[in-house]
Amino acid sequence: MWCNRLYLTREEEAMYNGEYGEATALAMKIIVKVGEVMGAEKLVKVKHVHVSGVSYYNIREPGLLFLKKIVEEGAIARTYTTVNPSSIDLCGCSGLFSRELVNGQYMINRVLEKMGVKPVYTCVPYLVRTPSPGEHLAWGESNAIAMANSFYGAFTNREGGPLTIASAITGRTYYSGLHLIDNRVVEAIITPPKIVDEALASLLGLYIGEYIDVKPMIVDAWKWSFLSIKEFLASTAASGSHALVVLDKITPPNTYRVSSSLEKISIDEKELRLYKERVSEAIDFKGYVLAYIGCPHTSYLELKELIDYILSHKRVRDNVDLLITIPLHYTSLLSDEIKYLVDKGVRVAGGVCPIVSLLNKKPDLVITNSGKALFYLRKLHGFRVAIASAKDIVREVMLN
Repeated sequence: MWCNRLYLTREEEAMYNGEYGEATALAMKIIVKVGEVMGAEKLVKVKHVHVSGVSYYNIREPGLLFLKKIVEEGAIARTYTTVNPSSIDLCGCSGLFSRELVNGQYMINRVLEKMGVKPVYTCVPYLVRTPSPGEHLAWGESNAIAMANSFYGAFTNREGGPLTIASAITGRTYYSGLHLIDNRVVEAIITPPKIVDEALASLLGLYIGEYIDVKPMIVDAWKWSFLSIKEFLASTAASGSHALVVLDKITPPNTYRVSSSLEKISIDEKELRLYKERVSEAIDFKGYVLAYIGCPHTSYLELKELIDYILSHKRVRDNVDLLITIPLHYTSLLSDEIKYLVDKGVRVAGGVCPIVSLLNKKPDLVITNSGKALFYLRKLHGFRVAIASAKDIVREVMLN
């Protein structure tokens, strides 16, 4: 069947015409309409959907009512589907987040889980299910998309919340954008300064996102740690909406092409130092300070390393909260380690993101190792934010 300019298989046609229920028909019509606008000629099956935009802080009652309606009409996830962080601390042990959003968020979560969404509540779905090179995904969440395309070599566009819901219900997305190899052609090569930690990688990502419009590009990152790569890509996606940055010797071959004429761009240490002076506050302890690690959520290995480092210190300084956000399932997987952290005065929160939430108390300064957190906490919440590596943060805010 041809639906205007877009071809549908018999199964997709049946979905479109309501043979799989009203919710599936609505979902298919959303995808087809977007596909037509994007110039797609067909749809493609996806192996994994990651749903974003489900924080009650963002979608409030209208979003909740939409989700309720489609589930009442029979919406069920047709493919493996995970979900982004919520607006509340789902392990309930940090004590830093407002109770204002609790009831609405729990209702959203119940609806999503009834639909068959995996209740992981994390922005790092690639640590829940590892994407394979060349497989098609329909992911929301900017950092996850950048990691999927750039680090793992999967194919996904940067999707909004409603479209990820539609893809979960149908198991399809539109076949255009970064699903096509012809749109994954490197146009520039970036020579960065030496990256010694994730804070510097974050600053580089923010700088590239703000000043370099060429997409895609290739960056020499093969000596960087996984944490530095994760923070770099999250930052480029935040400040510049980059969904694919080819990482030299890391991005799987045959998942991108290289233009015959590459623009060469060099970024030196002085540029990055001046950029830091512009975007990052100086670290001080005048008033209440929130030190925040875990944007994107910490991986298992990152958390274990961080725990070892924190445990060599006595306790968190007065008038400071050290917050670490983690995937929800880590709260049971690492229950003993989390208890040690709590005993040191560290606040651990599961399945939540401060960017899409409300804190009980506005900090006078946030110190974070994340360029993404710096960008959004300043832009959306008006916080003063400083950037430093996780180890430097612990050194600054904990007593020996």
